[in-house]
Amino acid sequence: MPISHLSAAQISALDVSIFQQLSTIKIGQLTQSQVGALSLTNVEQLSTAQAAALTATQVKGLTTSQIPHIADVVVFDVNQLLALNGAQLSAMNDTQFGRIDTTELGQLAASAMSGLTTTRLSTLTAEQVAALTTNQIRSLTSGQFAGLTTTDIGELTPTQFGALTSTQVSWLSSTQAAQLTESQVQALSSTQVGALTTASLAALAASHIALLSATQLEGLTTTQAASLSAADFAEFSVTQVTGLQREDFAALSATNLWSLDTAVIQNLTASQFGAVSTTQIAGLDAAAFAKLSSIQVADLTPTQFGALSVANLTALSNAQIASLTLSQIQGLSPTQLGVLTPSDLARFSDTQVLALKPTQIGSLSGEGFAAFSSTLVAQLSTAQVAALSPYQAHRLATSDVAEFSVAQVAAMGAGHIGALTPEAFAALSPSQFEALTSTQLSAVSASALDALSATQLGAITTTQMRGLGSATLRALTSTDLAEFTSTQVLALTGPQIASLSTTVVSALPTTELKAFSATQVAALTTTQVAILTTLQISQLGLTQITALTNSQSGAITASAAAALRTDQLTVLSAGQLGALSTTAFAALSATQVAALNTGQVKGFTAAQLRSMDGGGLDRLTSTQLSALDPTQVAALTTTVFGGLSGEVGALTPTQIGGVTTAQLAALAQAGFGAVSGAQVAALTPTQIRSMPPSVLQAFTAAQLQALTPAQIPAMTTTQIASLSTVQVAALTPMQLNALSAAQVAYLPA
Repeated sequence: MPISHLSAAQISALDVSIFQQLSTIKIGQLTQSQVGALSLTNVEQLSTAQAAALTATQVKGLTTSQIPHIADVVVFDVNQLLALNGAQLSAMNDTQFGRIDTTELGQLAASAMSGLTTTRLSTLTAEQVAALTTNQIRSLTSGQFAGLTTTDIGELTPTQFGALTSTQVSWLSSTQAAQLTESQVQALSSTQVGALTTASLAALAASHIALLSATQLEGLTTTQAASLSAADFAEFSVTQVTGLQREDFAALSATNLWSLDTAVIQNLTASQFGAVSTTQIAGLDAAAFAKLSSIQVADLTPTQFGALSVANLTALSNAQIASLTLSQIQGLSPTQLGVLTPSDLARFSDTQVLALKPTQIGSLSGEGFAAFSSTLVAQLSTAQVAALSPYQAHRLATSDVAEFSVAQVAAMGAGHIGALTPEAFAALSPSQFEALTSTQLSAVSASALDALSATQLGAITTTQMRGLGSATLRALTSTDLAEFTSTQVLALTGPQIASLSTTVVSALPTTELKAFSATQVAALTTTQVAILTTLQISQLGLTQITALTNSQSGAITASAAAALRTDQLTVLSAGQLGALSTTAFAALSATQVAALNTGQVKGFTAAQLRSMDGGGLDRLTSTQLSALDPTQVAALTTTVFGGLSGEVGALTPTQIGGVTTAQLAALAQAGFGAVSGAQVAALTPTQIRSMPPSVLQAFTAAQLQALTPAQIPAMTTTQIASLSTVQVAALTPMQLNALSAAQVAYLPA
């Protein structure tokens, strides 16, 4: 029976002695599955002749468990080896695998190679590794790559290394990458370079990075380029950098970018340099900036130029500044321009300065701006002039202002005009001055006005006068104001009038003060009114007097009140008169008071009436006195009321009825002598009871007979007892009937 008919179990059970006797023919008849069923004992006894009789198909049946038991003396031929898969090859012992020569190894299928374990791969000798084909290399898996030692990697030839797929290159660890040889690095394609991880790329020595060609560097991604170190970039050559793309440069840090050698930087293409960001430009230190060529400086975009540090900007050579385009000049930021010194700005041409935007002009330092020539300043546009800072305006020289056109002066703001030095303001020509608006003049200082000539002052229009600020007017001296014409002074608004100092107001000529409108007069502050001289107050017109507010009237001094004309007094309202201070009221003469009408008298305050102590009330006429309100009469002090004599007779019965008991008690006998019968009849019982007996004793028969039956009972027994027999005899029967029994008891006998 042919041996091929035996089952796997029978083959596995073959006695070793029987197996050893099997001829090569019989061995050659074994099926692939029968070969795999051989016991390990029989495999160990496999002779070289028997092994040689195995076909490539039969060898495929050997298991990974059997192969390690094959005797070392057994040598597989090339056909048998090529039939083995990776697992079978990996199962060989080191002696067996080591006998595979480089020719045989190079003939192994890629699938067999990808099946080798990492342990087996690590046993490859340098000669064996060198014999691997590119297809075999490309077949290695990620697991196999991870298991390769740095020595294994290092044994790959440049050709083999260059044959790695991009995916395989991406599997390189940073440890493996750090051990790559120069030849291997140089063998990488641009695609392979682009497949390196940033960790692997960072692990390459700077000297290895320096070996990469421009073509290889073209494969770098922006992420890879950004991951390189400053030391790597310092090693780049002019040729290498040509391989970096525009986007690579945009991704670099400022430190890395400016680590490039001077020659390298100066040989960057316009496209590469144009990709440099403002952040990178801002990171230029002095040493790095010095690497730029004049052409590159001239090629900076306005945005890039605007990102230069102040130190780099001031470090520009005269040649570089001269090469700057107007667009670059306009790219300068306010911060950059603001720190430029006069010497820095002096290196810019007039054309470059005139190209500055208005906001840029306004950001220049005052000192820097002052360094410009008058000719240059005169060429500034109206927009540039309008953008000047107040400090720049303050630094304008008289020659600068003199060169300004009318349009330039008109473009200046109030802040600019106010910032001009007195000398510069005085340098304005008549046509320039005429162009000033009231708004501009609102900021002019008193010292600037003082610097103007009489001709210039006289040229100020009434409209311009109305624009002068309160602070300016407040600072004017009487001498300053005297230089203005009456027309100019009379053009001032109410608020402007109110801002004049008291010294200036007190020095106003009466001709000008008399010409003030009612609005201007009403705008005078109480402080200003208080310092008006007697001449000034006496010269005010009736319309001006009526324009005074009650508060202003209250500020009129005693001397000013005494100087008021009677016609001025007659137009004062009751409110104005009532607002006069007691001092001013008391200063009015009898003639002045006599000119007042009864309506005005009714406006007298209690305080004013009380101020007439010492007989001042006698300045009132009988008509005026009778016009007083009862409350006004009651407000008179006992001193004032007690000083009345004949004037009492002018009081109406109503007024008499409102007199206080204290006032009646203070009234002298002479005063009671002027009281009429009607006035006596108006006295209240309380007033009657309060009269001193001495006053009643002075009553005439007519006055006694004027007492009503209602008043008689109010008399005290003391008052009754003080009456003389003549007075008692004068009492009417009706009055006597009104006496009580108690009062009768005190009548004199």
